[in-house]
Amino acid sequence: MEKDFRPGGYQYFKMLKSHLGDDFVNIFKGKALYPRQLEIHLPADHKNPCNFNCYYCQGKILEQPLVRFELDALELLEKLKGKVPYHIYGGAYSEPMMNPYMMTFLNTSKKYGSKFGIHTNGSLLKTLEDSQGWISELCHIATDKQDYLSISLDAGSSESHMKTKGLKKNWFDEIIKGIELAVRIRGSANVPAIRVCYLLNRFNSSEEEIKRIIEIMKDIKVDSLRFSIPYDLYGKDFNTVRDYKKRIEIQGNKEYLKMLGPLMSKTKEEKPYIFYLPPEYQDVDRMNFNQCIYCYYQITLAADGYVYKCSSTGTPSFKMNRLGKITRDIKEFEKMILANQNPNFHPSTCFRVGARCNRMALEVNNKWKQINEN
Repeated sequence: MEKDFRPGGYQYFKMLKSHLGDDFVNIFKGKALYPRQLEIHLPADHKNPCNFNCYYCQGKILEQPLVRFELDALELLEKLKGKVPYHIYGGAYSEPMMNPYMMTFLNTSKKYGSKFGIHTNGSLLKTLEDSQGWISELCHIATDKQDYLSISLDAGSSESHMKTKGLKKNWFDEIIKGIELAVRIRGSANVPAIRVCYLLNRFNSSEEEIKRIIEIMKDIKVDSLRFSIPYDLYGKDFNTVRDYKKRIEIQGNKEYLKMLGPLMSKTKEEKPYIFYLPPEYQDVDRMNFNQCIYCYYQITLAADGYVYKCSSTGTPSFKMNRLGKITRDIKEFEKMILANQNPNFHPSTCFRVGARCNRMALEVNNKWKQINEN
């Protein structure tokens, strides 16, 4: 069997299997099982979903309401007491670092032993450290490498960053300073893990720029640098996505494999670990399964104030996946978990309205399909 080149934090089926005790005997048995992770899409600053305007933002053509739910969610976390072991702060369309409750949530997660993951554009890291000591507090509460900070950088220069992110101001240098600060502040403790993501496009994929960002990240000493091709936008008809696959993913993959191959890490011990995720991990034509077990991997508190089946559909554009309003009542929340773990839910419910699986859901559902076919 070919060895998986991905870091452990990207091996989603393996992580789900570990969470379930290395077997699937209790799946779809009518008893609510706490999922591996709780996705929390904080409603930014309650005014604007994000301070960037990325053309490939997965929620770009979807509804983007922002509803205050923080106090209810914080009380829910207190009552859960770490029963969901991972809390992931990101957004289908919102920037979590804009939210005034962000550090309160992180401290509550760590209070009961849960691990955190943060997905951010990185623009506010330096500002928040300068004004609040935010990064210092983050490094203080982090306990091991399973806590992580992931920055979606997507550029190796200020020029391509502005084009990629739809900006008129140079944020690139500010973000690099924020990443440098995070690595410096964590020091020898070396936690949390600091990951950088780079979505390849026509503005940022010259060999010169790729080599430049690799050197920058080596100098800073982040933990990993991941390259990949952007998903097509959520909410599109699958035939439109197949056209994107043909034009952008397949063609781009050929070019990127040739260019990136010599630049990638040879062993996982290298730091940063530099790797490329090919588009097969997001292939629309692999979304052909009959059951969804992603419900055992996660459940989502979305920025519109509702609990959703999954993070990819956390918007009222996909109301069919709402499980109920975000609540501080743990019994009501457990009912939503059980409703989410429905063996009769068919993924075509999502597919026919342009709701697609993310990499995590695609991997675990394909593996589940293979298990049931054997």
